[in-house]
Amino acid sequence: MKKLFIYASVVGLAAGVVYWLCKKGESNTATSQAVDKKVDFETNTQEEENLQNTNAVEEMYQAKSESVQAVYERHSEASSIMKDAYSNIMEDFTEDFSGENDTDAKDENKEVIINSESV
Repeated sequence: MKKLFIYASVVGLAAGVVYWLCKKGESNTATSQAVDKKVDFETNTQEEENLQNTNAVEEMYQAKSESVQAVYERHSEASSIMKDAYSNIMEDFTEDFSGENDTDAKDENKEVIINSESV
C-alpha cells in the first residue's frame, strides 16, 4: 500500500509538473505575443514620431529659408534707396560747395586788395 501510495504520488507530481509547464508555456506564448504586439506598436509609434520630427525640421528649414530671402530682398531695396539718396546728397553738396568756393575766392581777393591798399 505504501508502494502504491508512493507511485501515485510520483505520477501525480509528474502530471502536476507537466501541467504547470504546459500552462507556463501558454502564458509565455501569450506574453511573448503581447510583447511582440507592444514592440510593433512602439516601433510604429517611434516611426511616426521620427516622421513628424522630420516634417517639423523640414518646415523649420523652409521657413528659415523664406525668412532669409525676405530679409535679403528688403536689404537690397533699402540699399538701392540709400545709394540714390547718397548720390542726390553728393550732387547737392558738390553744387553748393563749388558755389561757396567761388565766393570765398572773391572774398580773398577783396581782402588782399584791402590789405595791399592799406599798406
